[in-house]
Amino acid sequence: MNRQTALITGATSGIGKAYAEYFARRGYDLILTGRRKEVITAVARELKKAHGIAVTVVIAELSNKEGVRPVLRTIEKAGDLSVLINNAGYGERKLFINLPVQKHLDMIEVHVNAALRLIHAALPRMINKKNGIIINVASLGAYAPAPINGIYGGTKSFLNVFTESLHMEVRRYGIKVQSLCPGFTRTDFHRKMGIEEEMKKNRMIHWMTPERVVIKSMKRLGKGKVICIPGIRNKLFYALARFMPRRLYYRMTEKLYGSYLGLSG
Repeated sequence: MNRQTALITGATSGIGKAYAEYFARRGYDLILTGRRKEVITAVARELKKAHGIAVTVVIAELSNKEGVRPVLRTIEKAGDLSVLINNAGYGERKLFINLPVQKHLDMIEVHVNAALRLIHAALPRMINKKNGIIINVASLGAYAPAPINGIYGGTKSFLNVFTESLHMEVRRYGIKVQSLCPGFTRTDFHRKMGIEEEMKKNRMIHWMTPERVVIKSMKRLGKGKVICIPGIRNKLFYALARFMPRRLYYRMTEKLYGSYLGLSG
């Protein structure tokens, strides 16, 4: 009997790697994608040795259509793709007007278009066997508009709406879908943006480990929760951001991001 396979994009570190470890411990073979060949190969070697599973590595640049093709070919060849985790993503730390428009389009390509292409390729066999898991890693930022966060948050909002819509289309086939909306998580995400140390000084911020986020995600998935906001503090932040009077929210957020907006004090 063939083992089930989980495909995880952006699996070099953080939440993606934590998902890889979660499914490896449960005997799944893995397909891992990433851009950094040495890092993703090391992760694959580590998981294969620790759990005795098969691990396929796909080096992929998901910011363009051609870069997604190697992953699509791997999906076609996969015998039993039971799990798809769309985790690949990144942030920017400049105002909308201060980045070339292509940078914004690249982010949309990674967060939205690549995810849609992979889901569209994986779904037919999941529907045929009436079983499967699809998790789109969104963000608490989907509910918190902010300077420098417009495209990032917008793409994550898209994933939320799309995932809920997809849930209603495929749940009759036994396919479970989820949009995971983590808050601040101890990953490379903020380090790559150059704001990790700045964020760590803020005592208002509650950090979660990637492993904790994934455990919460899978528990909620088992309970049929389509939108998962892990952690009580993140849920409180969500409620605050959603229901605070908008003018007050704008003023507070502009003050928080004052250095980016050129505001003093």
